Amino acid sequence: MISMVLHGTKLRIHSLFWVVILLSVVTGRFMEVITLFVLVLIHELGHVTAATSFGWRIESIELLPFGGVAHTDEWGTVPAREEIVVALAGPFHNVIMILFGYLFFSLGWWSAEWTAYFIKGNAFLAGFNLLPIYPLDGGRVFQAILCYLLPYRQAVRVSIGAGICGSILLLLFSVLDQEPQLNLAVVAVFLLYSNGISLKHRDFQFMRFLIHRRENRVHAGARIVCLSVRPEEPLSVVLKRFRKEAYHVLEVQEPSGRRRTVPEEALFQIYFGEKRTQGVIADLIA
Repeated sequence: MISMVLHGTKLRIHSLFWVVILLSVVTGRFMEVITLFVLVLIHELGHVTAATSFGWRIESIELLPFGGVAHTDEWGTVPAREEIVVALAGPFHNVIMILFGYLFFSLGWWSAEWTAYFIKGNAFLAGFNLLPIYPLDGGRVFQAILCYLLPYRQAVRVSIGAGICGSILLLLFSVLDQEPQLNLAVVAVFLLYSNGISLKHRDFQFMRFLIHRRENRVHAGARIVCLSVRPEEPLSVVLKRFRKEAYHVLEVQEPSGRRRTVPEEALFQIYFGEKRTQGVIADLIA
């Protein structure tokens, strides 16, 4: 792995990238491969530009043998609308590149053959990345939209499940096609692996979300979500029902029939502040 700094952002180049470059030289497709990776870099810089405009912390951009990925430290802890904008910024930059391609062709600077390759490469990058397969851009948009409809933990689980199913379908398509597509199969395996890692780390991601919610209040106009809970219900179970960008009020149904309301701060204080992770809702009203 080789690293360098590009406009303040660490650029990491996977070792296998150079193998691809060597093979492109041998096969006489060096310019095509270099162009494709430049387009990938522009795509990732689109994510970085949008992310930095929101004040996100950018860890690095990594170029892989078959694409790229921008690593940030903000997914899951920022508003869903920001995640959607950042995810769509990459494909948007590819659309801009297509327009530039048409412009350069109309000015006579590029040949029809080169323009067609340039436009096809950008269209493929934009279209493929918009597939609803996590962690592709479309998968991230899908997860962000689910956050408006479902509790955060459930939204993550559903999006990862959809990503696993999508990766398997993509893999089957690549190997069962009349002309098997090895490159697509490799990408599908990588996506399947990435979703497996995300599934393994989903509890860590969820806990990170909760800690951030505890330390950062939602904005004044956030929706209020009322959760009906029972006194014997574990705190950890109730936390799994928490949503993004929402303030939660717990309605506790006591055995006597009386209802009591408890703010989310009380739950966070017992669970994190007092570290009573095995506690139940009754502890909030004792």
